[in-house]
Amino acid sequence: MTKKLRLQIGTLVVLAALVYIVLQGSNLSSYFIPVNQYRHQYSKYANQIVRVQGTLLSSSVKFNAAHSTLRFTLESKGVSMPILYQGPMPNEQFKNASAIVQGRLVNGVFDAKKLMVQCPDHYAAAKSSTNG
Repeated sequence: MTKKLRLQIGTLVVLAALVYIVLQGSNLSSYFIPVNQYRHQYSKYANQIVRVQGTLLSSSVKFNAAHSTLRFTLESKGVSMPILYQGPMPNEQFKNASAIVQGRLVNGVFDAKKLMVQCPDHYAAAKSSTNG
């Protein structure tokens, strides 16, 4: 094989890989879906593992320590969804915080395999120290 032919084949392989990566990336519409969008377009996401985002309502939090089961409600734009998560109880700062759960809807309850909470104190604006 000539050097020129090997270079052309290598270039084609790299271009094919780039096209594949771009096409795979275009299939990912977003990192997460808000609760209201997920509930309104459920048939589009049925039987898929998805990430759903909303505000974790503090009044809905119920933790069963014996079974390490956390039940709560996520809400977005007036639409809510019950969540069931198996795992450790996050600290108290997670209540009324923005949360993302990963899983799927099973019998009307979102079965979350992963829970990611945005800690509000980590994203608070810095206090101004100017004297008036």
